[in-house]
Amino acid sequence: MNSQVLYPEQVFAYRIGNDSNVTIVAKGHEDGYCKIHIQASMATIYPPIYMVVGEPCAVIGYFPYTVHKTVPYATDLDYVQFQTAKGTERIPIRDIMEDIAPAAKTELLASAANSDNQVTGYAYNSSDINVAISDAISKLRKKFPNGISAEIVSSGFVAAGSPVGIAFFYVVMEQK
Repeated sequence: MNSQVLYPEQVFAYRIGNDSNVTIVAKGHEDGYCKIHIQASMATIYPPIYMVVGEPCAVIGYFPYTVHKTVPYATDLDYVQFQTAKGTERIPIRDIMEDIAPAAKTELLASAANSDNQVTGYAYNSSDINVAISDAISKLRKKFPNGISAEIVSSGFVAAGSPVGIAFFYVVMEQK
């Protein structure tokens, strides 16, 4: 099937502090489209332009959709380029820590990596601890290229519901 560009009604972009990943969330309504997802445009430009695409299908009804995509993204950019009905727009990247309730934020910050031999791994929009551990291990390998021997010292799940539901699982691992 041929994918077609769809135009979401809302687009948000989040990052956790200075993490090198950005989660893009798009919401909208469509009639007659399936397999709706976010993808980067084929244009070889920097920064890339992201868009919502879907495949035409025999679905009758005007249905809502919410799609997420987590991508590696430069930490020096504070926006994501996204294709909307108005053209290419710059969507500001928000720090999810600003949207978390104060009690959850305090708990997360207290358990975040706080020494040079610790890293925090994230599983964006997921409660899968294996994804968070894999992210932490890849960060440890970059930090300690001669080998790692680490253990999990903390973990948790954080959810923020406003303006859009987004959640992540995190683990803090320490090199021994």
